[in-house]
Amino acid sequence: MKRKMLSLLLAVALLLPAATALAATAPVTITSEDVRGKVGDTVTATFKITIEPPKLGQTMDSLQFELIYDSSALEFVDIQEVSQERISILGTQYLCSVSSKAGAVGFAAAATEGATGSGVLMHVRFKILSAVSTTLVLKKVAYSFVTTSTGSSRGYTGGAMNLGRITGQSVPTTIAPSSPVPAGTQEPAGIATDEPRFPVTEVTLAPGASPTEEPTQADNDILAYIVFGLFIVVAILICVVLTLMIVRRGQNKARVKFFEEDEDEEALEAPEEETDDEELLEEEEPEEEEPEEDEPLIEIVRRGKK
Repeated sequence: MKRKMLSLLLAVALLLPAATALAATAPVTITSEDVRGKVGDTVTATFKITIEPPKLGQTMDSLQFELIYDSSALEFVDIQEVSQERISILGTQYLCSVSSKAGAVGFAAAATEGATGSGVLMHVRFKILSAVSTTLVLKKVAYSFVTTSTGSSRGYTGGAMNLGRITGQSVPTTIAPSSPVPAGTQEPAGIATDEPRFPVTEVTLAPGASPTEEPTQADNDILAYIVFGLFIVVAILICVVLTLMIVRRGQNKARVKFFEEDEDEEALEAPEEETDDEELLEEEEPEEEEPEEDEPLIEIVRRGKK
């Protein structure tokens, strides 16, 4: 019994350093959020990184991994931060290389002076090919830390990391509008329609006779416009004639009234003119009597001279 207890304690003592080493091998964490989009769209997956050096004064001077995705659901487009084989990780410039094949993207970066902290690592763009949900996975993750004071470097392997999911949504299909059937074409016999069918009788024309053309809707509209225009013109003429008759009648009444007023004024002024004539006659009568009195004198004077 004592031997079993001693062996168990020995095994625990041997596993403690291994567990400590395993905990120390995860100073770098990479994550991404879930992304949704429609089939045919290009979506962007944001990768975030957290760098926690195992010792003070250390920084991450190298990072490499392989990004695995479902090639039947997604198509790799590019990494937006990569420019001329360079990438900035948390403000530090790294030399990098990117290689891609169906279902996998290889990434590797290295710098003389490493980075530390947390923030956005990169933006990876994918094109959605099908309406499925797939998980992005990082495999063969490896990184190393450098001590700036001594310049010594130590590498770590982080294994695999599951990232977010990219879900494709199907685009609703739209039914194209059916084109109208040209006049004179027959419907297929196999298609059942709800419209009632009636027997069609063909009319044969006599020799030399021409078929009469039925008036179209445009001709009917033009005829209606002409009739309406004539009705408006007749109505206007009737209004003008009535207006002229009313004006003419008013003018005649005004003239009759004017002549009646003139006759009344003449009737009132007539007696006054007679009185004036009598006064003139009375005034003229004494003037005619004076020459009769003077005539004898004139005659006497003439006789004396003889």
